[in-house]
Amino acid sequence: MVETIRHQGKIEGIADGIVKVRILQSSACSGCSAAKLCQSSETKEKFVDVRVADVSSYQVGDNVVLCGSLTQGLKATWWAYALPLLLVISSVVVAFNLTQSDGIAAAVALLVLVAYYGGMYAMRSKFEKRFSFTIE
Repeated sequence: MVETIRHQGKIEGIADGIVKVRILQSSACSGCSAAKLCQSSETKEKFVDVRVADVSSYQVGDNVVLCGSLTQGLKATWWAYALPLLLVISSVVVAFNLTQSDGIAAAVALLVLVAYYGGMYAMRSKFEKRFSFTIE
């Protein structure tokens, strides 16, 4: 059985086969009974574009449930956070060992990070196909 990630949302717009859904993303502690008193709990509004075959069955204002696989979420975390962190750390270590300069090592790490996210941006259409939600 594939575990899924579910988010309650509301349809905010429909255009060109894409349904724009607004979700409230909560921190892990937002469900706590003391969350209203605590400053660390937070909720953010996010917008998710969902490509659908037939938009006629949806209307702006409808409440929907977005679904995605847990493995998809883990892969997205890898590509967005873990791999760039490893690249930055390794580039700092290599650049510092080669140059013995903190400034150059930091500059190399920033350049590697800019190149990485630039490459991800250039390949965003491939990522959109691999990482997508469906409406339940």
